[in-house]
Amino acid sequence: MECYACDQEAIGRCSRCGNLYCAAHGDASPAAGAQPFCAECLDPVNATPSGVAFLASLFGLLIASVLALWLLIRPPSLPSESSGAVRPLPVVSQAAEPTAAPSAETAAPTPEATGAPATALPEATPAPTEEPPAGPIQYTIQDGDTISGIATDHGISYLTLLEFNGLTEEEASVLQPGDVISIPQ
Repeated sequence: MECYACDQEAIGRCSRCGNLYCAAHGDASPAAGAQPFCAECLDPVNATPSGVAFLASLFGLLIASVLALWLLIRPPSLPSESSGAVRPLPVVSQAAEPTAAPSAETAAPTPEATGAPATALPEATPAPTEEPPAGPIQYTIQDGDTISGIATDHGISYLTLLEFNGLTEEEASVLQPGDVISIPQ
């Protein structure tokens, strides 16, 4: 068996590429625990990456730099800052001044213009939208009614109905058709 580079007798096989090498073309005495390599694998020029790997890493570095600059210039928005977020409307008090200015012909002189002291605007009272209920509903128990069914039909809980009428569960179980109970509004 001959050395890969010359015609001398081979003394070992490269653990990286598998070439046979002689004492002149390989590491004849590697350090303790180190693998023996041929002269070609020990050459620092052969340890550099290929041209394709080098160009790919440069291109990746360029992309990462552009992305970093873009994030510095325009950082991502937080979820609370998104354009689709619903923001609460401002609350307008009832004593707010009108937004449109009255015309010059109909406008009354302001207290500042006449030198008179400023007075507070009267507060408007809101018009009631519906009248409050007159009181509890008087319900006559019909045949087949249950206390829990009556409570559900009127949108209240079973226990609320019992407490409102001052009844216990035992007393509610003996109610008969024709008995009258009060249902809170």
